[in-house]
Amino acid sequence: MPAWNFGPAEQEFAEAGLDPARWVQALTSVAAATGSFGAVMLPLSGDALPNVPYTESVSRVMEDYFRDGWHSQDERMRTVPTLTQRGVADDFDGHSADEIAKHPYYQEFLGPHGLRWYAGVKVACGEDLWAVALQRTIDQGPFSADEKDELARISSRLSAGAAIARALSASAASGALEAFEMSGTAVVLINRHGHVFKANAPAERLLVDDIRIVKGQLTAKDIRATTALNRALHDLLWRPTGGLSAPVALPRATGRPLLAYPARLSNSTANALADCQAMVILIDPDSRSPAPETNLRTVFRLTQAEARLATQLARGESLENVADQFGIGKETARSQLKSIFAKTGVHRQAELVAVLAKLL
Repeated sequence: MPAWNFGPAEQEFAEAGLDPARWVQALTSVAAATGSFGAVMLPLSGDALPNVPYTESVSRVMEDYFRDGWHSQDERMRTVPTLTQRGVADDFDGHSADEIAKHPYYQEFLGPHGLRWYAGVKVACGEDLWAVALQRTIDQGPFSADEKDELARISSRLSAGAAIARALSASAASGALEAFEMSGTAVVLINRHGHVFKANAPAERLLVDDIRIVKGQLTAKDIRATTALNRALHDLLWRPTGGLSAPVALPRATGRPLLAYPARLSNSTANALADCQAMVILIDPDSRSPAPETNLRTVFRLTQAEARLATQLARGESLENVADQFGIGKETARSQLKSIFAKTGVHRQAELVAVLAKLL
């Protein structure tokens, strides 16, 4: 049997469960303990997002993996049945030696980086399954049968850290949902597949008739609006950092469109194992009262004109319409908006609406 000292790596995995920022160090420890060149955490179902953790040693490989689309044609996914059943799998559980010697995945993708061999270790994460994909170079050679047996025994011990991370992320997501509900803000939570898995009560009251959750997707009767929202969510999930996207208007048969703001918090981008990878903030321009101008002036030190402009923007009005409504020039409106941005600490109109929504 291999003489591996796996104690430090197990400890690192447990600490990563409490602090997602430590996943890279945890994987580095696992790679070092098993004599591997590097390691990456990958889900066993559905697309992986670019925020999956991996060691610095394979950073260039992973850049190519996502940029060139290899994540959607990862040949090693053929080993998933064996990995799921036994807790460990390697390249030979999906390909013969001849296939490995000829296949583009190995020769065109891994080959230029000097890599070839892998062993995947199953990591159970709630109802989700992930794998620690250990990477070895061409010169290091494949994992031996004894090494695979040892990795299978390690599988359950690594799952503990992942379970902690999943539980803590679920608690944080529920807390965020409740906080939005207390302010009366409608929010739905989005997982890494782009599907809704939880909605608060204000959101449920809005999602009727023309706009509903259908098979896990936020869907409008207007097909173009649904397509636009799905595209915005996809772009947000694949963005390397968090942030708030511009609103997508979801038309309704009566009243003005519901405004859907896709958002991704920085802590969710750091924890690839979290259920919640994004959220959609829903604002109904017809039913929400404008924020009292006096409150805006007090909280953000806005002038009367700035507070009046900010209030209308918070209701979903465009800057051009507000300028016409108040009889001011567009340049004057833009100047006031620039001052509002500075005083509220935001940089875009979509961010401003999200901030003001808390005061509505």
